[in-house]
Amino acid sequence: RKWFRRWMSRSYRYIPLMQPILEAKGLPRDTVYLAMIESGFNTQAKSWASAVGPWQFISATGKLFKLGEDFWIDERRDPIKATGAAADYLALLHSKLGHWYLAWAGYNAGGGRVRRLIDTYGTSNFWELSEKKRKGFARETKHYVPKLIACAIVAKHPEAFGFSASEFEPEAPFEFDEVKIAGAVDLEVLAQASNTTVEVLHNLNPELKRWCTPPTTPEAPYVLRIPKGSRTIFLANVDRIGPDQRLHYK
Repeated sequence: RKWFRRWMSRSYRYIPLMQPILEAKGLPRDTVYLAMIESGFNTQAKSWASAVGPWQFISATGKLFKLGEDFWIDERRDPIKATGAAADYLALLHSKLGHWYLAWAGYNAGGGRVRRLIDTYGTSNFWELSEKKRKGFARETKHYVPKLIACAIVAKHPEAFGFSASEFEPEAPFEFDEVKIAGAVDLEVLAQASNTTVEVLHNLNPELKRWCTPPTTPEAPYVLRIPKGSRTIFLANVDRIGPDQRLHYK
């Protein structure tokens, strides 16, 4: 219950952001709860297997689905980019396996593993496959789909499971404006320009790994998210910041 309360509090911030991305790519709405069981909607989550972000991509799979990762950024942490990549991956699994339960199981165990079990036992029914003892699903995969379904049911009907609204602390919606930044600029300088804090900028741009934006060029700038409604004042303030004030380091 302790952890579910925390996950539910975060869900107010991320479900309205993620669900439209999933639906636009043809996925069921409840697929968003896969991010709940993977990370509790935590953009900074990291597993023992070095899977990162709300959708828990390992490095190789992230790169396969065009999530950038280098010294400066890790797009596996970005709730928008990672959701798009997860949707593409799940849609691919569904096209190969034929059922969303199997696609979800494939997200956990690997599509090849699920395909082999289907061919071995001659069934594409997830529940039948999860009953197989010999060379069947690992325990974690057997529980993965039921866990996702359970999360969806409890999250949509919390009162039926003994939760009260006062137990949750809904996080603010993930809303922002965007500005283009050329060159590496200290996040503290950018926070001051948009009348906010470095913490707020990090929350809006969780892919950033350093204390500044990446060293980009005017032709290919970095797109920074700033608090919604602050774009006009940001542009006015940033124009007054000289080149020698943009970066501070020792």
